[in-house]
Amino acid sequence: MIATPSAVTSTPREPRLSGPTMRVLLAAFLSVGLAAPFASANCLSKGLTQPQFSSLAQTSPAPPERAQPPALDSKTPVSIIGLWNLSFISGGEVVDVAFDAWHGDGTEILNDYTDPIEGNVCLGVWEQTGPRTYKLKHPSWYFDNNGTLLGTVVIHETVTVSTDGDSFSGSYTDDVYDVSGNLLEAYSGQLKATRIKPD
Repeated sequence: MIATPSAVTSTPREPRLSGPTMRVLLAAFLSVGLAAPFASANCLSKGLTQPQFSSLAQTSPAPPERAQPPALDSKTPVSIIGLWNLSFISGGEVVDVAFDAWHGDGTEILNDYTDPIEGNVCLGVWEQTGPRTYKLKHPSWYFDNNGTLLGTVVIHETVTVSTDGDSFSGSYTDDVYDVSGNLLEAYSGQLKATRIKPD
């Protein structure tokens, strides 16, 4: 299930930019006229182009055929708890991929396809809002090229788990704040995920 460097490609990135921050930068690049708040990071001015991510699940070889588990009936609980292969989609393009762990205590850990020096692991909290539907709040930091803190990016997600419990989909927004807590920009997109299961 783990992608190799040749399976998922990306452009060189400036250091100290977290995965969520890179997604915000990419969303800004895809949205005409929205890149100005990030000019100080110099990523866009250096010709950042849209990386051609593909879902980790799509780049992995197909697993061998095996017996399918019995279908879930209406009494079987379906839960978000578990490990997921997640894709963030903006403007019709996959802009980030991640392994995403949702825990039974209401916390979440995202490990996205970003150089670890840029901050590729961050944390969130979630709650169930309806049958198979959940909301997530996921804060992260962002910095300039010198390592100076510029503010936070708060990801809000609303997702619904499929009836078989093997996938979820929904939407997200990235709200960008300065160090004083002032909202600078907001970007949005779609989410698609597949459950990672033990072999």
